[in-house]
Amino acid sequence: MVRAIHIPILFVCLYVAPWAMSQTSETDRHIATYQARLAKFPNDPSNYDKLGAAYLQKGRETSDFTYYDLAEKALSKSLELTSSLDMSAADPLTHLAAVFMAEHRFRDAAACAERALGLGSGDLSPFALLGDAYADMGEYDKAEASYAKLSLPGRPQEQMRGLEYMHDSRVSYLKFLSGDVAMAIQLNQNAAKLAIEGRMPPENIAWTFFQLGEEWFRAGDLVHAETAYQQALAHYPGFYRGLEGLAKVRVAQLKYQEGIQLYKDAIAKVPFPEYIAALGDIYTKLGRRGEAKQQYDLVEYIGYLNGLNQRAYNRELASFYADHGLKLPEAVALARRELENRQDIYTWDVVAWCLYKDRKVQEAASAMEKALRMGTKDPLLLFHAGMIYMDLGNYARAAEFLSRSLAINPHFHIFYSDVAAHALQQLRSKQTVASKDGKKD
Repeated sequence: MVRAIHIPILFVCLYVAPWAMSQTSETDRHIATYQARLAKFPNDPSNYDKLGAAYLQKGRETSDFTYYDLAEKALSKSLELTSSLDMSAADPLTHLAAVFMAEHRFRDAAACAERALGLGSGDLSPFALLGDAYADMGEYDKAEASYAKLSLPGRPQEQMRGLEYMHDSRVSYLKFLSGDVAMAIQLNQNAAKLAIEGRMPPENIAWTFFQLGEEWFRAGDLVHAETAYQQALAHYPGFYRGLEGLAKVRVAQLKYQEGIQLYKDAIAKVPFPEYIAALGDIYTKLGRRGEAKQQYDLVEYIGYLNGLNQRAYNRELASFYADHGLKLPEAVALARRELENRQDIYTWDVVAWCLYKDRKVQEAASAMEKALRMGTKDPLLLFHAGMIYMDLGNYARAAEFLSRSLAINPHFHIFYSDVAAHALQQLRSKQTVASKDGKKD
């Protein structure tokens, strides 16, 4: 499933100073540097801003939400020491918006971005954050309008390249959601080109190629997807998202042992619950149920590790429960809780899938209509729709969605690809029987 969780990571890449973009050890050195400076100059708002940006980067690198809390404290202190009308407050406000995005506090992020823009510093980058917050809240028209502000002319060439990169890499996501996959890929290809030409930090470039790989994969083009993931790793060796992307390709190619190792490598970098669940699914596919259970237990542990994890991983944990037939009433509750925070199409999709698994099919169909409202060509989303309409007895619509899902990517999921093919075969058999009965009458 496409998840907007990728967007906060991109924010951090865009809004952290270039020195914070290399190896984790370098980020640690910068944290130590600004801590030392603040020990000597405890009332310097600029150093608090830079320390907050470094903590923000560390949080992105490690997926440890503790660093976001530290970043928020440092950035809040910077703002406390700065006049609310001082244009220099725009930088800590922008970084604080990125922190709130990483913590899935989307309304707070939008408010910070708007405050930064209101100071009139001339920096347009908060429009990207504002658009991202709207995108995660499902307010896509507002997101598009915010991104459009990144295209204002009359800027120096280097600044224009950066703004074009922010614009294209984000609008690409909106194009994918609206079903224009070809344009989404084209925009991301241009963003990757701009990232290289602008000599952006390696991780920025790697992220952009990863996003390109995701779009190719969802389009069912494993060759181009693998190339993009490999390019991500070439620009930033060991990039955990690139490793996870390659793992998905290997699983789609039925190369399970390679997929296992790639998932292990990615998890060793950053233990995202969805990566761990995917590794458990491979073990299940191979009949290694003891190893699968270890991974599944770890998914729950991480999801409930602390308050921030619970807020950030509601959707992932709800999907995990629904996919594996576990704690279905709790899955529904988690999905609905996430809906209080954001109403993008993928949250509605998770709500629909959890309701379907909990045998609340009419409610599931209502939620699914909201998930389908953009015309998104995501094979997993279309599969969910097909299964829901099949249970409702709307066989024609179910067959349409399942056919489209498999046509886009016949290997979109380690289990559900087979389920979709089998369900479609059943539907076609029913249609054949109905047709014969009609002729007899």
